[in-house]
Amino acid sequence: MTTANQPPAATTTSLPVIPSNLNRPKPSRMSRKRAYVLIAVHLALLTHIAHWLWTGRSLSPVEPYEAMYTLNDGHLNAGFIFFALAILATLVMGRFVCGWGCHFIAYQDLSTSFMKKLGIKPKPFRSRLLIFAPLALAIYMFVWPTLYRVWHGIPSPTWTNHIIKTNFWETFPGPVIFILTVATAGFAIVYFLGSKGFCTYACPYGGFFRFVEPLSPGRIRVTDACKHCGHCTASCTSNVRVHEEVALYGMVVDPGCMKCFDCVSVCPNDALYYGFGLPSLGARPTSKKRAVHYDLSLPQELLAGGIGLASLLIFRGLYNQVPLLMAMGLSCITVVITIKCLHLVMSTNVRLQQLQLKRGRKLTRHGTVFISLALIWSAFTLHSGFIQYSSAQGRIAMAQLALDDDIWMTGKHWWTDATSDQRDKLDYALTHLQRADRWGLMTTASILQDLVWLHIARGRTDAAEVVIRRVIDNNQDRHDAHRALACVLKKLDRNEEVIASYHRALELDPTYDLARRELSRFLIAQEKPDQAIDLLQQGISTTDDPQAMKRTLGDVLNELQRFNQAQQHWLAYTQQYPTDARGFIALAVAESALGHRRQSLRHFKRAVTIAPESPAAQYNLGYALLAGGQTNEAIEHLTLAAKFSPNTSLYHYNLAVALLMNQQPQQALHHIERAIQIDPKDPDARGFLQVVKQQLSTPQP
Repeated sequence: MTTANQPPAATTTSLPVIPSNLNRPKPSRMSRKRAYVLIAVHLALLTHIAHWLWTGRSLSPVEPYEAMYTLNDGHLNAGFIFFALAILATLVMGRFVCGWGCHFIAYQDLSTSFMKKLGIKPKPFRSRLLIFAPLALAIYMFVWPTLYRVWHGIPSPTWTNHIIKTNFWETFPGPVIFILTVATAGFAIVYFLGSKGFCTYACPYGGFFRFVEPLSPGRIRVTDACKHCGHCTASCTSNVRVHEEVALYGMVVDPGCMKCFDCVSVCPNDALYYGFGLPSLGARPTSKKRAVHYDLSLPQELLAGGIGLASLLIFRGLYNQVPLLMAMGLSCITVVITIKCLHLVMSTNVRLQQLQLKRGRKLTRHGTVFISLALIWSAFTLHSGFIQYSSAQGRIAMAQLALDDDIWMTGKHWWTDATSDQRDKLDYALTHLQRADRWGLMTTASILQDLVWLHIARGRTDAAEVVIRRVIDNNQDRHDAHRALACVLKKLDRNEEVIASYHRALELDPTYDLARRELSRFLIAQEKPDQAIDLLQQGISTTDDPQAMKRTLGDVLNELQRFNQAQQHWLAYTQQYPTDARGFIALAVAESALGHRRQSLRHFKRAVTIAPESPAAQYNLGYALLAGGQTNEAIEHLTLAAKFSPNTSLYHYNLAVALLMNQQPQQALHHIERAIQIDPKDPDARGFLQVVKQQLSTPQP
């Protein structure tokens, strides 16, 4: 008993304990199946690479990025075909290719799984504006070049077959950058932006897929068995609010759905299924849609967009290493870090995933570490921007100079002939590129190569040698750097070192035809013609273009006046390539030099038959006819040569000669004046002009 003033005795009541897994979704059977499929995708990728390593040639990379080279350069490749088929598949079936065939999805899913084992469940970042960044990037990559070409009246490229490639890694970064790209697009992006954050905010291919997905009739749909338990949403790694969308629309309408089927697998009532019906475009909700909560205010979104664009420009191509997709990932990370720093200044409490950065207006230990790392990242970003700005300014100034190969010619002094404005631009370019080189965190080969050109133009050949040797020290296996060193050494008259550098370039790449041709010319200039001929003969068996190498060898034989050897060479060439007019012209030149006029004339005519609109074919036949006294026929072909190539002084000169021989001095005057107009310094043309004028002033009988 208790009195009125005495509290009742304490009693204990046992409350029911709800099992922790009562409402937890069951594991998805589809996750394991999808993992097996993605493993198979990587095995196929490795098999593709192994085939190229084994055979030296293989199918071009099955990578959507390759479609840029199809649209810009006309290189039809496997990547373009795959991307086109993937867009069509998305148009019909939804984003299956993303969920089941993308290696970047595999990296993100692997990172998400690893984080969950560490107790980290990345919260998805939700933005109303930044979600359009992938589409903007896709338009820049795949649409803008075509629009630019049409706007400026640039002809479309001729399509060529690049389905099979020998240089498989030509458009891919090295292994270190690949690993960093995977780390960025996988672990870092997932941590900052949530599962599949790269797909949502950085992938340009996803930008196109997201655009066409609402037209797809294939969707995740719902039956009346749905109890709105939310297991589907809890299991979705694409950050789709499945239970809300199927309740409102009877299907999933979010274009971010990648058809992973985890939602279908975990549904306890088997209420979800994949089926065909009306697309989501134009679908209306059956009740009022819940307001979407975004992580940023509209002004913050605009600020984030500006930071993202600026950081993308900073990171893309940094040190000639960072590819576009990695730069996009880094810019996303920069946006999140910057916005979190802004929140730390403006908000009372701030979290980053499971980490409390600020509590009650005070920084936590995690917040202090975050601020420290953010300051380091900001310093790196600003420094990278400084390097990119300096290199861009230098290259813009260098492009305005329009330096050509003449600066490498012995006895050519560009600086002496340059105007004061050109000298100022060159010094400006040198200053900025040297600054980028001096303050950069790593050596950039392209900057060093530009500096070599600028030093050569400036007349500082010794400085050019120092720079090009730095390129070689940075990468001993760069065949083009050894060729560049040979070109520099030519200017210094160190002939034996020139030959050694060219040979080193050819050792590294026997198919390097440019170096082989330059070395053969240099050997001829050094009075070593036999070595030059041997070098070109070796090149026929190593080159990727044996026809061009055989033409070079034949031209050298003609120039060396080894006409017997040249005749045999060109006879074999024309039998192998019977539709190449140039081969018949060269053969006829050799025969003419040997005194075989009839054979020579026959082959000149054969060249004209093959290529009637070739000015070279018409000119050589006309010249041969003129030498044989067949003036009327010569005039006919020389006239066609001058018509097809109206700015070639030589054609007008010899046409004038033929016309004067045919007693047509007035017409001869017209063409010799045209020849002088094209080449005012030609002494032969000026001398013949006086002959024509004298003929005109002489009374005709």
